[in-house]
Amino acid sequence: MTDSPAPLPPAQRARRTALFVVLVSGVLATFIVLGRQSAPPSMPASAPHKLRLNLKGELVGVEGEPGLDQALQPGFVLEKKAVEARVNTTCLACHGAPGEDLSAHACRQIGRCLPPHHPPKTECIKCHRMPPSTP
Repeated sequence: MTDSPAPLPPAQRARRTALFVVLVSGVLATFIVLGRQSAPPSMPASAPHKLRLNLKGELVGVEGEPGLDQALQPGFVLEKKAVEARVNTTCLACHGAPGEDLSAHACRQIGRCLPPHHPPKTECIKCHRMPPSTP
């Protein structure tokens, strides 16, 4: 014969019921609050698209554009700034807002800002593309 568990005292049963009701009402309240948030942006009538991100989570394009496996082709050059600018203007054209908020950037340019002590971006080739000089 099996032993059946002893019934819970009425005070503990009422406490568990109240806890369950509070939990369920909290979940429902969360859904109601989130449902009243601003609506998602209106999408154009064209087919939806997927964003492509690199391993750092940076936006590099949309699904309909040529794939990144073109980088394996000889002579292919990916200009990061050009891709970022194109994606940003494409987002602005469809959604009414750029893909990246430039007001949050101190440099007011697309992409990651350089530290304040870094020379201007026009001098990057001098530091990053040249082989190290021998003393």
